[in-house]
Amino acid sequence: MNDATAAPSQAADTEQVRLAVYAHFARTGDAPSPADLAAATGLPQAVVRHALQALHDHRDVVLDAQAQDRILMAHPFASIPLGFSVMGRSTLWWGGCAWDSFAVPHLLDDEPDVLVATRCPACDTPHAWVVGREAPPPGEQVAHFLTPAHRVWDDVVHTARTSACSARPTASTPGWSAPDGRAAM
Repeated sequence: MNDATAAPSQAADTEQVRLAVYAHFARTGDAPSPADLAAATGLPQAVVRHALQALHDHRDVVLDAQAQDRILMAHPFASIPLGFSVMGRSTLWWGGCAWDSFAVPHLLDDEPDVLVATRCPACDTPHAWVVGREAPPPGEQVAHFLTPAHRVWDDVVHTARTSACSARPTASTPGWSAPDGRAAM
């Protein structure tokens, strides 16, 4: 987070929490709780909660609207299944979307490649790729992002949930979006 209006100590605390969020996701595949983050950073839980809200406000993390202590996403990681599983040697992560899933090995020093799997939500065709750091994986699939870019943050979880990969874009996706451009799923 880069916020020139935050006090230096507040900005430092927020950055410490941000790094702890990513370290926890990378290590476990799960989102950390405020208690996990307090233990990792040595900060009081109230400071952690304030930092999480600041990170959410700056779109560094996505908090659950119903349970503000619950982290749903810290791109490329998600704490809920959104259609893309990412499997390392011993850890399962959820990717927020195709882009996020393909980014995971770039953030994990101990995972030079991962197995990304999904299904086309329109035709149910399964897709899987070994994704590394060197080049995109081979394949004819097309990633679909049905929400227009300028509307992604209106509901970023919905945007991620409705992104998909398809082997046959013209056969699989007609009528997949509503007239207003939002994904119809």
